[in-house]
Amino acid sequence: MKVTYEGRVFDSFSDALMLEAGIPESVITSAQQEQAVIDIQTKRRKAYIAESDPLYMEWQYDQTPQKEQQWRDKVAEIKKRYPLPAAE
Repeated sequence: MKVTYEGRVFDSFSDALMLEAGIPESVITSAQQEQAVIDIQTKRRKAYIAESDPLYMEWQYDQTPQKEQQWRDKVAEIKKRYPLPAAE
């Protein structure tokens, strides 16, 4: 996790070290939340590529309602598996 505070970049520091450096806890928490979203988006992207994109291509080729539903179901499954954190 990378935190930028007062023009300084703290990368791969523990929370305790960042607190010792004078970074407010709210800044650290915000950076953690941003990193959590990035991590989930990355997992979703990988799952879409491996699981739903092939189904989408099948639907585009076949143009059947069944293939479309398979693709949409897979997308919903991935979103459920990797939910985005609730906005505060």
